[in-house]
Amino acid sequence: MKKYVIGMVTTIALTLSGVAHAQSAPIPGYMIANYTIKDQAGFQKYMDAAGPLAPKYGGKIIVFNLKATAVEGKPKSVMAIAEFPSLADAQRFYNSPEYTAAKRFRIDSTEGSVVITEGFSPPSK
Repeated sequence: MKKYVIGMVTTIALTLSGVAHAQSAPIPGYMIANYTIKDQAGFQKYMDAAGPLAPKYGGKIIVFNLKATAVEGKPKSVMAIAEFPSLADAQRFYNSPEYTAAKRFRIDSTEGSVVITEGFSPPSK
């Protein structure tokens, strides 16, 4: 019986520590871009300038597809998603002097949209 009680207490403690950790984990931020390339040379300038920047702000590119398949609505063909440790990190990246200089190439060479959003955080019970 003593081993059973110790096992149960250990299980509960580990479960609660996991819940506490999950609740304290920061919610990631995302920059989601959906566009059509109008000028390939201008877009290449954007890629050259912006390509190495996300990691400097803790970001990583998790989706980049030049020919994304639309299954609903009328989205553009290019889909790109960068994940950052937090919404603040995504905003800091987007508003940084380096990315501000690079994004003018994207704005001039593409047509579409960019959204910065917080990731999903399930409601706590």
